[in-house]
Amino acid sequence: MLREIITPQSNEHTVHIPQEYINTKVEILVLPFNEPQPKEVKKDKKNIFLKTSGLLNTKNIDPLAWQEEMRSEWDR
Repeated sequence: MLREIITPQSNEHTVHIPQEYINTKVEILVLPFNEPQPKEVKKDKKNIFLKTSGLLNTKNIDPLAWQEEMRSEWDR
């Protein structure tokens, strides 16, 4: 498969067809290409680490026991 994104400077463009495509049917499409706009990060999601850091600090939890318990739920 070939994909080439260009900015044409004229109404003609030469397409190089690879040897393995010779004598086979190919489809050539010309479509406008719109670059995706970067998504805005929501402020509430941006600070997720700040909001959750130390969440379990005040509870007397053994991290290894908690991890084993969580993983054992997958085996159900």
